[in-house]
Amino acid sequence: MKNPLATALSTLRRLVLGVSPEEIRFTISDVRSEIRATKAELKGEIAELRREIDALREGEDKVRGAEIPVAEA
Repeated sequence: MKNPLATALSTLRRLVLGVSPEEIRFTISDVRSEIRATKAELKGEIAELRREIDALREGEDKVRGAEIPVAEA
């Protein structure tokens, strides 16, 4: 059986805070999970952007059209 004082204290906390300490822990856990998921998603998007940028950079070194020798340019 739960201590009556603990039960009364828990009820008082719930009335004052609007949520119980257990609900706060679960809420914080949910927020952490969302942050981890968002972080993983952003890492994937950043990696994809880096691959696209690297692919574009590879094309920069290639000259389009006829090459003009440096002495003539």
